[in-house]
Amino acid sequence: MSRWIILRTSGGQTLPLMRSLRGAGFDVWTPARTSRRSVPAKTLSGKRVIEIDAPILPTFVFAAERDLERLVLVASREVSPHPGFRVFHHGGRVPLVGNAEVAGLHEEEAREAAVIQSMRAAESHAEAERIRCAAIKSASARRRAEAALERDRRNALRAQRCTVEAGNAVEVIDMPAFAGVAGVLESVDGPYATVRFGTSSWKIEGWRLMPSLLEHQAA
Repeated sequence: MSRWIILRTSGGQTLPLMRSLRGAGFDVWTPARTSRRSVPAKTLSGKRVIEIDAPILPTFVFAAERDLERLVLVASREVSPHPGFRVFHHGGRVPLVGNAEVAGLHEEEAREAAVIQSMRAAESHAEAERIRCAAIKSASARRRAEAALERDRRNALRAQRCTVEAGNAVEVIDMPAFAGVAGVLESVDGPYATVRFGTSSWKIEGWRLMPSLLEHQAA
């Protein structure tokens, strides 16, 4: 399975950074959408339509894990042909993101592309506007439904107690910052557990913990 690292840049440089790095041969991606806008023009209607690309997730660019070392070097250069960026770190590590974790962004990008294609094919401005408004309503309803499902899922998970006994090594799931790192379960308090990673202890929801196969890293 392919895994990605995260590059951070300014909002306005999200797409330029992706295009620049891609042009240099890096495997990078950020979800984007195209919007249409009417602007004044010297035509019979007095208007013309322009298209503008914008990032769906501003400041975030995903890059293939295999390019990590090269991108660290590129980001550290004082003079670079690319817009400024940094490799995202959390807790002293570079979190890795799996394909499954960005699947929703791919789906949203595909939906946006389908909408803009339909608007381009529309026979009139009014028809294009109807397509745009319908897409906005559909997206809003979809987000509400997804939020409700996710809220119910989280509530059900949070009601579960941690089943690992104190003193055992554990791994944390569904938290990229702790991927591949083992900790030691110190105590359980209802739906929460305290886990020690090195010299620091973290309070984590118990459902996120599972017995670790990486015990040699937990000390």
